[in-house]
Order: sequence, then structure tokens, then C-alpha cells
Amino acid sequence: MSCILGNGVALGCKDSLGGVKEVYIASYTNLETYTYEEDAADANYGSITAIANSGTFYRFEMRQEQGEFIQTGVHNPQNGTNYWEQNASLVFTKNEAVDRNTLLVLAQSTLLVIVLDQNGFYWIVGEKNGAELIESSQSAGKAYSDLNGSTLTIQGKEATPSRKIDAAVIPTLPGLVPVP
Repeated sequence: MSCILGNGVALGCKDSLGGVKEVYIASYTNLETYTYEEDAADANYGSITAIANSGTFYRFEMRQEQGEFIQTGVHNPQNGTNYWEQNASLVFTKNEAVDRNTLLVLAQSTLLVIVLDQNGFYWIVGEKNGAELIESSQSAGKAYSDLNGSTLTIQGKEATPSRKIDAAVIPTLPGLVPVP
């Protein structure tokens, strides 16, 4: 079957911002079910309009210009394979005992992550395969202005790029726990 290109990309306005506002993290259970926006060409490409059967989501707030969400396509024409690495890089300031414990649990778990970018769009990381903490560090810093806190990267590897999630889904997330 040949793949047919269905559209181009318009230049658009210069009204976009970079960065991550907050993330929502739950344990990936492999029982998640998603409802997708209908697409006349292929329902597999629609955004997510509902999430069910997942665990408790915890909200993590980010300072401005600290978090990053990057999707990198990995393509091998010789083998006919494509997948996307979805990386959420997060920075949390101020080392506290609870941060150490949170890092330990994140490292031991397979995760489901939702990223809210600075444009108000929600993106899913680990939709079908879950996501893993692949890198973390805690630092006290050296200079007074250095980071005293944690940095971590959570990575999902999926057959398709990350989907957008309808904003109406967020208040309905199972067990959503607000920041204390």
C-alpha cells in the first residue's frame, strides 16, 4: 500500500511560544483506553477526546523557560521503519526530601505523561507503550544563582508522533491530584 500525502503546512502567524507550563504524570497501566476525534481520512490520526482506566495523575508545575518537550522522528528507509522519541525534560527548583522520593518512584515506574505547553496545548507522552525516566540529576549548585533542584527527562517511544489532547479532558482525568 502506498502512502499518499494529504496536505501541506501553511506558514501561519508568529504567535507561538516555546516551553512547558506543567506536566501531569500517572503510572502507565497498559489498560488505558482513549477516545479519538473522528477524522474522515483516518480516525487513527485524531486528537484524544477522553482517557479512561488510567491511574492517578499528579500535577507538576514548571517555572518559565525551564521545561521542554521535543519529539524526534527516527527513520530508517532501508528497513522501512519509523518511530518517534517523545522527550519531556523537566526542571524542579529547590531540593527537598520529597523530591528525592519522587525521583526514586519515577525511576522505578512506567509512566503516562501529559505535557501542557506555553500555547495551551496538551500533548501525550507514552500513549501506547508508556514512558520511562531515562535521565535525572539533583544538584545543590555552586554559585548563588545556580540551580538548586532536580532535572529529569522522561521518554516515550511510539509508532506515531504525540497526539494533542482536548483541553476538556484534563479536568476529567482519573484521580487528578492538585499540587499541594
